[in-house]
Amino acid sequence: MNIRKLPVLCLALALPSLFPLPSQAQEASVYRRFSTRDGKPFYAVVVEKTTTSVTLKLQDGRKVTKTLRELEEPDQNFVRKWTKFKDDLLNNAEFSKLTVKEMLELRGYQSFEFDIEGNHIFVEGQVNGKPMRFMVDTGADSSLIHSGSAEEAALEVGPYEVPIFGVGGKAMAAVTMVPSIKLGDAVIEKRKLLATDLFQKGKMPKDYDVIFGADFLRELDAVISYREGRMFLKPDNINKPDKPRGSAGAGAAAEVKAEFRRWSMADGKTFTAALSDKNDKESKALFRFQDGRIAPLEYAKLAEADRSMVEKWSKLRDDLAKQQDFRTLTVKELLELRNYQSFDYRLSGNHILVDGVLNNTKARFLIDTGAHGCVLHLGFAQKAGLTIGPMDQKIFGIGGEAPAALAKVPNMKIGDSVIEDREVLVADLFKDGQALEGQGDHDALFGADFLRELDTVISYKENRMFLRPGISDKPDGGALPKPRESPDTPPK
Repeated sequence: MNIRKLPVLCLALALPSLFPLPSQAQEASVYRRFSTRDGKPFYAVVVEKTTTSVTLKLQDGRKVTKTLRELEEPDQNFVRKWTKFKDDLLNNAEFSKLTVKEMLELRGYQSFEFDIEGNHIFVEGQVNGKPMRFMVDTGADSSLIHSGSAEEAALEVGPYEVPIFGVGGKAMAAVTMVPSIKLGDAVIEKRKLLATDLFQKGKMPKDYDVIFGADFLRELDAVISYREGRMFLKPDNINKPDKPRGSAGAGAAAEVKAEFRRWSMADGKTFTAALSDKNDKESKALFRFQDGRIAPLEYAKLAEADRSMVEKWSKLRDDLAKQQDFRTLTVKELLELRNYQSFDYRLSGNHILVDGVLNNTKARFLIDTGAHGCVLHLGFAQKAGLTIGPMDQKIFGIGGEAPAALAKVPNMKIGDSVIEDREVLVADLFKDGQALEGQGDHDALFGADFLRELDTVISYKENRMFLRPGISDKPDGGALPKPRESPDTPPK
């Protein structure tokens, strides 16, 4: 169909009143807490800065200029990284409603939901073309496949002569070559995995096939968001072909043309245009054609799939996707704009380690999405002066089961997040494996119970963890979940 014959085009000039632009910022700026070097706090917003000073607007409307050296170090760093673009985002009412999913998908991440059962994260995928269930485990240095599942996927499994270690002790594993592993659009090809009996010859229920460990999570620049129950991957990181020389200009041109697409009408006719704006109250969308003409169209005149796309479309998200300033923002900057506290973690092998405090004793936590709950190493719990009950509990993992005890923890702190008066499990975390490289480099497993409670986001690309300190301590979080008869503490 020739789009010029659409009668709706005659409305093209009567647009401003129908499509008011969203306000770029709220009238009231978001005031931030600053502190001077002598410890005096005040609330202000940044107006402008130089390399050595910053102009701030106080809550009473006065403007003051301070040298960076007058501020505490964290505030100096904030000012150095401050930009007008980020400040406009911070004060934009529509941006404040964007979810982590929407922000990261604008940055090229593929997103899919995960299931949480007993605090464990499960996602659906494929191994060698066979559908399988994956448990996502940041505490597993390497990925593993259940020996029975490997056989079901017709994988060639070698001799069981490789020792692996977990909280239950030692188990034997075999090397297997996997033609393909698929999660969403991410395809990992021709990799070696270790196969082992994850469920102790049927003693524990088989509720997944693969432990998707930190090796692949790092390779895929994974982001895990407990708040939204989603995992984000960068599929292009895997098996990525080299770009042909001289392709940058072609790619940029393709990106500009990509905003134009073919739309379908309810009557079956089609046209090519870019969605420019919309007015939900009037149920009208504004389209821009390749020759520069602009015209509105009622939602109802579009085919169902395209009508749904228009209803979900956001001008802010569309504008952000085209802005270079937004494309250069890191996950850290995006989430800190949403009031997450961010701090670096360090890696030991593929393990995520974070420093904290437990009962006023310095502690090193291993961040473990595969651990159902927090587990303290017995020696550390004794050093921290905790009252430890009888070893009449059990935890499960590679190597079988291990005895554990309950202990009351008065306080636990990571960053600004404080968790108080909780019961946790205590066990020998390094049974039969203390001589292995990397064993003994942590005092506790910071498990999925607390990760969920603190709305944790983990970003492998930036080696950062994000918490929402304002939501702890949760009043209903004190109960210790009943142990499941499944691997609560996968291989380390």
